[in-house]
Amino acid sequence: MLKITELFSEEQLSKFKERNDGSFTGECPSCGKNDNYGGSIINTKTNTFYCWGSKTVFDLLETVALLKGIISCREGRHANG
Repeated sequence: MLKITELFSEEQLSKFKERNDGSFTGECPSCGKNDNYGGSIINTKTNTFYCWGSKTVFDLLETVALLKGIISCREGRHANG
């Protein structure tokens, strides 16, 4: 199975900080949101990407579209619905 971290180039992934639980936090590549908690999270347990700024979540295919600029983080699915 493809891991979400494999979608990010080495350079892109180096801009994220790895957390104790194996996930990564950093600036959202779409909206640029970043704060003390990180603007986005690469969740390695659920194989998803989440933007704190737009409160949207992306599966693998959606993350590819996000990283290529085909969609923006605002066009993701809302995490609560």
